[in-house]
Amino acid sequence: MEKLKVKLKVYADRMSQPSRAVLIFCRFNGIDFEEIKVELFKREHLSPEFTEVNPMQKVPAIVHGTFNLFESHAILIYLASAFPGIADHWYPTDLFKRAKIHSVLDWHHSNPDISF
Repeated sequence: MEKLKVKLKVYADRMSQPSRAVLIFCRFNGIDFEEIKVELFKREHLSPEFTEVNPMQKVPAIVHGTFNLFESHAILIYLASAFPGIADHWYPTDLFKRAKIHSVLDWHHSNPDISF
């Protein structure tokens, strides 16, 4: 898989909880990556350059070789699957365990964060 030979780029704003989740996952699991800061308060996510990375203009987003991906859950699933040595508990191969993870991820997206 050619994509695994190139360094992962993570576009993130540390003020964004989904961005922090991706950054922490990468660091915790020893994934070599380049963090590219996208400052939401400076509206950098609306720039033409970032729009090429993520047409939805949201963080986080990743570029891995020629592959672009956005949405934190999709990114986390990709990272858990694409990099060797990631513990199985992050995204199990067991179908029933994986379904439970998808259930929680879907629930998470259906419940807005009202902690502000």
